[in-house]
Amino acid sequence: MPYTLAMDAKTPEMQADGIQDLPLTHARAQLTQLIEDARERQVFTALTERGRRRICLVTPEFVDRARQLMAEHGD
Repeated sequence: MPYTLAMDAKTPEMQADGIQDLPLTHARAQLTQLIEDARERQVFTALTERGRRRICLVTPEFVDRARQLMAEHGD
């Protein structure tokens, strides 16, 4: 049987803060699903390197609201 990226896919792990973590090396094969998780289910994913969060996949609405709140608080 030929090797595919899906064979090496790792399942994102939900963390106590409600954000799922996934190693960056596993994200490419699951990117469409991760985007759908954010858009349809409001489940955000932190992509990690060596166990540390490096970037989060969130919706544009989440970013807009975060910027609005930061502006209101002078951040």
